[in-house]
Amino acid sequence: MLRIVAFVTAGLVLLTAGVGAYLYTHLVGNINTVSLSGLKNQPAAPKADAQGNTPENILVLGSQTRDGQHGVNLGNSSKLGTNISDTAMLVHMSAEKQWATVVSIPRDLLVPRPECQDRTDPGVTHQASNKAMFDEAMNLGGPACAVATVEQLTGVRIDHFVEVTFNALQDMTSAVGGVQVCVPPPGINDPNYSGLVLGPGMHTVSGAQALEFVRDRHGVGDGTDLGRIQYQQMFVSSLFTKLTSNGTLSNPLTLYSIAQAVTSNLTVDSGLKSLPAMVSLAGSVKNLKNHYIQMITAPWEWPPASDTADNGRVLPGQGFDQVWADLRNDQPLPGSNAAKTYGTSATAIPSAAASASASAAPTAVPLSTLTVQVFNASVGPDGTAISNLATDAAANLQALGVKASVGHSVYSGYAKTEILYPAGQQAQAQALAGQVAGAVLKQSPSVSALTLVLGTNAPANLRGAPATTSSGSKAPAPSISAESRSGDQDICSSLPTPASYGGHP
Repeated sequence: MLRIVAFVTAGLVLLTAGVGAYLYTHLVGNINTVSLSGLKNQPAAPKADAQGNTPENILVLGSQTRDGQHGVNLGNSSKLGTNISDTAMLVHMSAEKQWATVVSIPRDLLVPRPECQDRTDPGVTHQASNKAMFDEAMNLGGPACAVATVEQLTGVRIDHFVEVTFNALQDMTSAVGGVQVCVPPPGINDPNYSGLVLGPGMHTVSGAQALEFVRDRHGVGDGTDLGRIQYQQMFVSSLFTKLTSNGTLSNPLTLYSIAQAVTSNLTVDSGLKSLPAMVSLAGSVKNLKNHYIQMITAPWEWPPASDTADNGRVLPGQGFDQVWADLRNDQPLPGSNAAKTYGTSATAIPSAAASASASAAPTAVPLSTLTVQVFNASVGPDGTAISNLATDAAANLQALGVKASVGHSVYSGYAKTEILYPAGQQAQAQALAGQVAGAVLKQSPSVSALTLVLGTNAPANLRGAPATTSSGSKAPAPSISAESRSGDQDICSSLPTPASYGGHP
């Protein structure tokens, strides 16, 4: 989706040169904007590398609103007035723009959500939640709330967001002449939900059928959103190929059709709706090669069987926070094509969870040299601290090599996680912050050693008992999982088996 937007912006620039400012102004005028200026407690922006380059993070949101959208099988009247983000991808482009990582965030992922202003009534505020479905954030507070939720969850500073509607996808796929997709046996048969009926093999889909394909979940895998994500990633990689081959974008009429289709159904942050910003984005993406684009589903796991309240939802799984740590540090995912070519330590960017007031990049500090005391100061739904949070966090830090112990009865009532450190230990604090997404760093005269005070937003990688390996040792998972693919991977590979679930919406 990011490359779609980048090519559209490049097209707008070309069209401006070819037919004048009026047409450019008309197309850009189609784009809706939402300001991110009101966001609070944002992670610090990453520092530039030695060449002055910085990585860029863009949140791409697939709007599921039915309002004003054309097509069939879009659900009943209960869907009207909603605007959830069933599709969400965090796109990280490296500082040198040589590689990119695209992380799909499951809609059913249970995450902490910050306080957000209502998306339709500025006078209404939705209180923070310790555990909510991810896609609820945009429905309550619009894309700004989705951005705030992702930043709190990952510790990654979001530079821009792009929200795309059903109409945009239908019109854009028609403008490019369709997108090739692959369906494994026995085919997809889902006439009553998405409306998609496709036999096994290769197909070219466009318009309404392309929308059915990216929306279908009842005919894919186990019928959950997780199988659909893998098909969406395959679709996006195939679309990349279509846009970059066979002269698709050398035809001004095709280029204009794409620009018209997407800009008419696009919402971006106000900082992106300008010619310089669009030129910068187009320049960042145009040289990326599919081979160095790695797509992955954020690691997840099912809740315990005893947790009947969360049946059908998913929790952050082993390796979840490691993915965000890689992005914060501008590192390719281990095992990816980019890691094999560029290595995993070429560009060391300080953690985005570090304090915005930090004056210089810290010297690398091994986790094994850190000693930290962990306190549970969270506020649960009943007003008391969330049980076992400090114990589990200390165990997870120990699995990473940190010398962590649990403290008691000193701090209470924190919504925000803090790392307190004495004078002279800023580098150690920032090394710890690399494993504690969303933490605020503070130098404090009241502590004599590293102190981790866990608030309600304690990151997922510190919650729950750490997983054990086959040898019995506890260790974080690698970043690359089975649910990942490179941009140039065979589109028929690594897909869940289709299945027919029948029924009616």
